[in-house]
Amino acid sequence: MKKGKTKQIIIGCVVGVLVIAGGFAGYQVLANSAKDQFTETSTTMGNIVNDNRFSGVIESQSREDIMASSALEISEFYVSEGEIIAEETDLYAPVSGDIVTATVAGEVAEIYYDEDDTVAAGGKIMEIVDFINLQVSIKVDEYQLSTLAVGAPVTINIDSIGRSIQGSVSEISREAKNENGVAYFTAIVDFQGDTQIRIGMNAEVVIVKEKAENAVTVPVDAIQFGADNESFVLVKGESENPQQRPVITGITDGINIQITEGLTENEVVLMPVMTTTESSTFQRPQTGGEL
Repeated sequence: MKKGKTKQIIIGCVVGVLVIAGGFAGYQVLANSAKDQFTETSTTMGNIVNDNRFSGVIESQSREDIMASSALEISEFYVSEGEIIAEETDLYAPVSGDIVTATVAGEVAEIYYDEDDTVAAGGKIMEIVDFINLQVSIKVDEYQLSTLAVGAPVTINIDSIGRSIQGSVSEISREAKNENGVAYFTAIVDFQGDTQIRIGMNAEVVIVKEKAENAVTVPVDAIQFGADNESFVLVKGESENPQQRPVITGITDGINIQITEGLTENEVVLMPVMTTTESSTFQRPQTGGEL
């Protein structure tokens, strides 16, 4: 065989190998590019809770400041600091005049005078505080009122001591107040305290709007919408290309969302990879109703 012909054959083989390798590399690039566009997740069974959260400060449901209505001299105290007393308990007797009694039950938090001391008119003699029957006052806007009702159960989270306490709504104001141009109503949440829970601590009140138990769920980022606002997810097809699957969604907690139709447990769903400019917060297109 001539050298020139042999050289052509070798060059042809090299070119062929390069074309095949290039094609394979291109396929890998395309395949990897497609994979980079999605992340995989599996549907799970779980509980979804949609709630409203409010902040407030822990207060006593009842307290009383025992004041001197006129100048007086204290003859005798019938209670001491730290003592738990009932309503109408005798508190002290002045040198002249009637014995003074409590109008609330609670603990004698502090006594500011001693026996035989003279108290000026308007002076605070002692303070009675109920440290067990506590409450949190919260501000509720008009759009959240429909989620509240007197007697409704709530959860009070006290982060500073890592505690969650159950309580209930005891009162909702009938008239709004205005603060910096924003109208709000006041709701009172009652609960039982203990020695760990102190008046003045910050608290979070959680009121459940709706709840779904043992629901099929996916991350909210997996939900997409078509031209007519129909919701769908992407699932793996027989080929590498994802396929659209129509779904009907239920309630969401902002992280996961309930799927009422279209998916079952442990199915693999593809989620588009979010760019840095895209929001991962689920927003259903406006159709005139609330999610």
